[in-house]
Amino acid sequence: MVYLPPSNAEEAVFSLKNETGNTQYQMTIPVAGKAGVIAVKLPADAPALEVGKNYQWFLALKVDGTLSPSTPYVDGWIERIQPTAELATAMQQEDALKRATALGKNGVWYDCVATMAGLHTTQPKNVTVIKQWQELLSSVSLKDIATVPLVASTN
Repeated sequence: MVYLPPSNAEEAVFSLKNETGNTQYQMTIPVAGKAGVIAVKLPADAPALEVGKNYQWFLALKVDGTLSPSTPYVDGWIERIQPTAELATAMQQEDALKRATALGKNGVWYDCVATMAGLHTTQPKNVTVIKQWQELLSSVSLKDIATVPLVASTN
């Protein structure tokens, strides 16, 4: 999940690098007319992330169709984990809210946020979902984007 500010960019470039800085995967994302929170999903043919390894991701807006040193971007880190037996069971929960809660309690941030975003999209008037979404984002100082629209995912 990435906040995409209003811009005149037509495309963004998503890159995923391993711990040594080698690019594992890169893709272009159409962003024309989009502003809000987007989910970036790697396609099935992207290389699998290795358990216990850290990866840095970048999302850069192509302003005027190009990337340059002044290109606006965001980045973050992600680690693929081996879930404990308890977490693996919780991840199979049919109740998405319970699944998101278990993911959050176990520090599986990106999956927790993606699950909550999916709930927020499919149940936009559910008071419990709205409250949990706002609390989740507020817990990591992202309160300001709790009411920003969720826009379509990358695939």
